[in-house]
Amino acid sequence: MSRHKTLGPAGVCSTLVLVSLCLTIGRAPAAPLAASDHPAQKTDFGYAPRAEHANARGDLFAWEDQRKASRDVAEDELEPASYLPLVLKAYPGPHWSGTARFGFGVADNPIERYNVDRLHADWYVKFGFRSDPPPLDLEFVQTIRLSESGYSPNSTAIETYATAYRGTLWLIGNEPDCPWQDNVTPSRYAQLYYELYHIVKTADPTAKVAIGGVVQATPLRLAYLDAILAAYDTNYGGMIPVDVWNVHAFILPEHSTWGAGLPPGVPPYGAMLYDIQDHDNMTIFAEQILRFRQWMKDRDERNKPLIVSEYGILFHDLFDPPFDGPRVKSFMLATFDYFLNTKSSTLGYPDDENRLVQAWCWYSLDDDNFEGWPSHSHLFNPYPPRGLTALGRAYANYAASVP
Repeated sequence: MSRHKTLGPAGVCSTLVLVSLCLTIGRAPAAPLAASDHPAQKTDFGYAPRAEHANARGDLFAWEDQRKASRDVAEDELEPASYLPLVLKAYPGPHWSGTARFGFGVADNPIERYNVDRLHADWYVKFGFRSDPPPLDLEFVQTIRLSESGYSPNSTAIETYATAYRGTLWLIGNEPDCPWQDNVTPSRYAQLYYELYHIVKTADPTAKVAIGGVVQATPLRLAYLDAILAAYDTNYGGMIPVDVWNVHAFILPEHSTWGAGLPPGVPPYGAMLYDIQDHDNMTIFAEQILRFRQWMKDRDERNKPLIVSEYGILFHDLFDPPFDGPRVKSFMLATFDYFLNTKSSTLGYPDDENRLVQAWCWYSLDDDNFEGWPSHSHLFNPYPPRGLTALGRAYANYAASVP
């Protein structure tokens, strides 16, 4: 998602209509848009998971490994500096040109405004294209934005960058399933992916290409991906060539007018009607990751890396209970534990000790409001002197403690 979503009232307060919950912090483009027109998305999950969610429906895939990261003590019993993860950061099978795990999404301001070295992060994405050299010692992941009418930037810009910066990871689209983001039908996505994959690979055979992340790994969104695979096979023969699989990990209701929206070009069967307070439910979060890995395995794609290129907390203090700073922090740290420590001998990536997820990107670096309301998911304050927030310090302490 990006920056303009549509949360809609849902029986809370009329002001929530402004909180466009649709994980696509952006407007659906009628034509290719410049990267600056597409912000980033956010979502957060609470540290103490609720065992059940109120208004969800739809069939879930059976998932065989429903473990949560083990804990000896509660997070609030530890000093920030002593809160250590359980595993090492390094792993043997790089998913693109580096060994990145910890990432973040950049919203509006240039990343150069912040001393991001303090985060001890490995990579970042800005939900769009940058033609100039990445200025930092971080993996930069390019995003090509899509619409029914084409893509942005043009092929010349893509070829120029791919030739100059070899080994880059390219995301083809940003939430193509979302009406408020790229909003591309499965048949059109298959066409655009085919063209762009060959443009990138011709310019740089060492580049890695990833499918655009859908908002969340629900049965409805996976049906959308299946429609893409079917269209690709019909038009070009065989499986769509994906180097790195990619998904977003928000928890939003699937409505036609708010929330995650409904994917274009597929019937809305099995839409999940999550409750607002499910937004940081770690049980649902784990279900979605396992569901996507199961989907990969069922299509003989298990032996490829999976990244979560956007997730976080979109909501704010007007909810009851509120999505306040401590709640956002608890969710973020719980997801770090889950990503680092959750493995499956039947679903995980063999080159990464069977972990389910190889890298993840928290939203966001500096977006301090959602639909005009203050939120708590940003790692840096966007205004001078642009220092780390409390959440940013928690991110930095955790990442720094992973060798």
